[in-house]
Amino acid sequence: MKILLLLLLTLSMGCKTYYAPNGTAFPWGWGEPPQIQTKDYVPLPNGYGHGSSTLKYWIELNQDHDKVTKALNNMRPTD
Repeated sequence: MKILLLLLLTLSMGCKTYYAPNGTAFPWGWGEPPQIQTKDYVPLPNGYGHGSSTLKYWIELNQDHDKVTKALNNMRPTD
């Protein structure tokens, strides 16, 4: 049942892959990077290359979200 639900969720969200400036794919659950970005040029975290500070903030925000989600999932009792 959980697999079917996950499959339906995946299909409903779409499977578009977005890439960092260096060609590395972002995790699919992060969605689309910001379309409007600043014109500055900064190093991006985790080896994603260089890009705008807007993109850097978006990456950091998604990484923080992933950490919180993982921590919450580890706190849940098993079925």
